[in-house]
Amino acid sequence: MMRVTGWLGLAMCVAAGVARAEMVSVVQITDMRGLTAFEVMSREEYAAIQKEIKEEMAVYQAAAADAKKEWDANKENKLPFQGNRIKPRSVKKVGADFSDREKADKRKAQLEERAAEKQLEEMEKESKKKKGKESEDDIAKEEARVKAYDDAFAMISKRMGDKLGRPVPSIGFAFEAAPEKGSDAKKDDKKADKKDEKKAGGH
Repeated sequence: MMRVTGWLGLAMCVAAGVARAEMVSVVQITDMRGLTAFEVMSREEYAAIQKEIKEEMAVYQAAAADAKKEWDANKENKLPFQGNRIKPRSVKKVGADFSDREKADKRKAQLEERAAEKQLEEMEKESKKKKGKESEDDIAKEEARVKAYDDAFAMISKRMGDKLGRPVPSIGFAFEAAPEKGSDAKKDDKKADKKDEKKAGGH
């Protein structure tokens, strides 16, 4: 009887260990530009990205200071260095852990949908504010600010990457993949043109 109880206890411990190993979390990652993304991660994956971010935070201040020095030394730069708008990456869990990855994926999809809706609302509000009110001078100033911000991001990211020996991950936009479809379409068009040329040559 004691032997059966012992095996039962061992089986329960193994089952508990497997359950812990399968636990996943929905996490929110914010990149250096403030863009966010949601991912489903295991405990190991979450620990790994926390370690990466800790390393990035350790080199951020020196990288930003070096970038500011270079910016200020360039007399062609009329705007102040935008480094204060560039922050180290961050990650946090959203809600409780899941033992079912499928449920975690559904939660991730819900969060992504809400974030997309909120972003769209903010873009529409901003568009309404600016509609018909911006002069060419205002537009030029805004473009200069955007460029200064992009330059600051690139400069800090490069220096951080040099110090870390790896690039700092950045969240992109989904529509950046769109041109690839167009390029495939162009390839298909070229193939079709070549076939037509061969047919014409055959006649």
